[in-house]
Amino acid sequence: MDMEQKRFIKRTVADLQDGCGVTIVVFGDSITAGYAVRRGFPSFWKEMLERRYPDARIELINSGISGETSMEGLARLDWSVLSYEPDLVTINFGINDCVLGLGLEEFEMNFVEMIRRIRAGPGSEILLLSSQPLETPPYDRMVLDYYQAIERVARELEVGFLDVYGAWMERVRQGTPLASLILPGLDHPNEAGYRIIAEELMKLFN
Repeated sequence: MDMEQKRFIKRTVADLQDGCGVTIVVFGDSITAGYAVRRGFPSFWKEMLERRYPDARIELINSGISGETSMEGLARLDWSVLSYEPDLVTINFGINDCVLGLGLEEFEMNFVEMIRRIRAGPGSEILLLSSQPLETPPYDRMVLDYYQAIERVARELEVGFLDVYGAWMERVRQGTPLASLILPGLDHPNEAGYRIIAEELMKLFN
């Protein structure tokens, strides 16, 4: 699976290996913003990239805003993403869309439009991310539909996809309690949970 996904970020990886300047924009909701923690996944990921590619100049811009849906994301795409002309954009929405009842069809269309506009503008490489499991069972079941929609869009439009949900569930199957990765009562990752997301991203960049 990783090999298949690696082709979507080939250009960025080549630039990192060549020690070039690389701009990455992480775009999304509170999972990207790093709600209620000192360090979210972008902070861990940047550190890992710098260790792996010490000659590259890596600028990582966090364009995550807590509480946002994909609709609000789309509305600020120009200044939050396109204006930086990034080499790579990660996009991560879904939980708020699910909880606030934004329909799946509209959710998918928002992703399609984001990708279309990134391609028409800076032409950045694109990586879509799902999010972590939720501790509340009914919401966990509902949010899976949104995660699957993200994967569908990635497949249809030929952009990268990182299955964060699957990576967390793999850890849970191996014996890590889900609660140990989540902020108590907040259904958001703690730093251990965010580190998993960064580690999964790094699998594509090694």
